[in-house]
Amino acid sequence: MADNSYAKLMDPASERAKRGSFFFLVLFAAIIFAMWDLARFLWGGTAVPSTLNMGVGVVLTALMLVSLVPVMAARKKLDRGDDAGIVSSLAALLVISVVMMGGIVYSWGSLSIGSGYGGIYDITTGWFVLHFVAAILAILASIMKISRTPERAKSERWVSYNVLTYWGGVVILWVAFFIVFYIA
Repeated sequence: MADNSYAKLMDPASERAKRGSFFFLVLFAAIIFAMWDLARFLWGGTAVPSTLNMGVGVVLTALMLVSLVPVMAARKKLDRGDDAGIVSSLAALLVISVVMMGGIVYSWGSLSIGSGYGGIYDITTGWFVLHFVAAILAILASIMKISRTPERAKSERWVSYNVLTYWGGVVILWVAFFIVFYIA
């Protein structure tokens, strides 16, 4: 039976890892508060403008939902103890992050920042860009750890689980964002 370090998730981590986890928690919470604050304008009567490209929103949301496939595949590989096997899944998430950031920046051109909706949309999607940058850095760090120090990656498997969990949280937030900003 493979050594599964997931059970050691609550073991004391280094101080650096604790600070990094706190940073991700704050970053994750920031977008939730931004969405709540900004959604009040939408629910207050600001309609979705006709210039908002619904097709881009649907494609990006579908891409985020499809990204759960590599996340689940990576979790299964981690459960089996195959740390090196998740590199391809992490690389797929890396590519999806870059495509998502490109789609978000592309969508900024369709709305006027001067309008209430456009400003709210740009600020909230700006938070998402920041989340994708954080995800890219975390994914790159995990890939480097797995490829350069496999024994350390095995003993610190919780880091890979945390990266995958963080990505799952970003997917949930993106779906909520899509519902609030494109459909509501």
